[in-house]
Amino acid sequence: MSNKKILIFTTGFGDGHNSAARNLQDVFEHMPGFDAEVHDTYVEVNPGASKFLQVAYNISIQRVPVTWKAFFHVFDKTPVFEATLPTLGKLKAAMRALLLEKKPAAVVTTYPVYSYLLRALMESGEVATCPHFMVVTDSIVINRVWNRAPADWDLVANEPTADAMAAAGVPREKIKVLGFPVSPRFEELAKRPLPPGPPWKILYLPSASRRTVGKVVRGLTALEGIHLTVVTGRHRHLHDFLKRLDVPMSSFSLHGWTDRMPELLAESHLFIGKAGGAIVQETLAIARPMIISHVVAGQEEGNVELLADLGAGTLATTPEAIIEAVRAAMLESGGAGWKRWRENLQRVSHPAAARQTAEFIAALSA
Repeated sequence: MSNKKILIFTTGFGDGHNSAARNLQDVFEHMPGFDAEVHDTYVEVNPGASKFLQVAYNISIQRVPVTWKAFFHVFDKTPVFEATLPTLGKLKAAMRALLLEKKPAAVVTTYPVYSYLLRALMESGEVATCPHFMVVTDSIVINRVWNRAPADWDLVANEPTADAMAAAGVPREKIKVLGFPVSPRFEELAKRPLPPGPPWKILYLPSASRRTVGKVVRGLTALEGIHLTVVTGRHRHLHDFLKRLDVPMSSFSLHGWTDRMPELLAESHLFIGKAGGAIVQETLAIARPMIISHVVAGQEEGNVELLADLGAGTLATTPEAIIEAVRAAMLESGGAGWKRWRENLQRVSHPAAARQTAEFIAALSA
């Protein structure tokens, strides 16, 4: 008997969609009787245009965030998105071909556009119906594109997001709170004892100008009892800049691109970075408090609200504010502020969310 096929549709607009998709695929690879495939149909249909849009998206959120905020607002408050659906014929045709070829037992979407196209294909009889699960990668502040997207199940990361979607008109009975599907590695890492401190180990993933990052690194390395690790990812110019910074390299650790982010988070006491959907959920999964240093207007504001509601960190968007937040949380009163954040996180963390989400999908697959 052949394995049941699970098709997962994702896109590269933001890290959260891809992270959720790949992490679910990782779990299904170890589940007997199932075979999962991830497809970024945007790229498959038009790789050149998709690359351009992804670059434009990244430039917009980093350099002209007001543009993205306006875009988010228009899609949230008006029916303009629905008006664009007829222009997605090539995307819809590519999905139809995949569905006819693979004959999935279930479909998972981590980007809402696919949900609309999938429902149209199923309702028209062009493809066979099967259970459809939509993984909502945002928190609390949920755009109407998510709320109106058709799916059998909306899988959300936390109760506040479930409440927000229900308040927006999504039937509560189809919302399932399972946690964000972070890497399965977090399930094992969460069982490890917290690293001893001091020194307090801080992990910093910068998303600002070199001048700003330089100020943060200088300020944090000047604090006694702090050990700083900086991950620059694929930003080679920033990496080279920090190697030349007027701070001894022995005073902090520097990494470029790495696939060890789960391990680096587990080895740290505190994370500093932007309020991206994936990384915020990873810090929650491993119960590591976070200082949010950058927020994309619209889609990431819910993550800031979530962290505040949980009492699991703070927002600090200038070098001076970041340094003061670290000092107050970790170096005053024996780190009482940080300990309070940590205790709050331990009550809500979902390190096994990817496995539990995959099990839920598997149990309801055709």
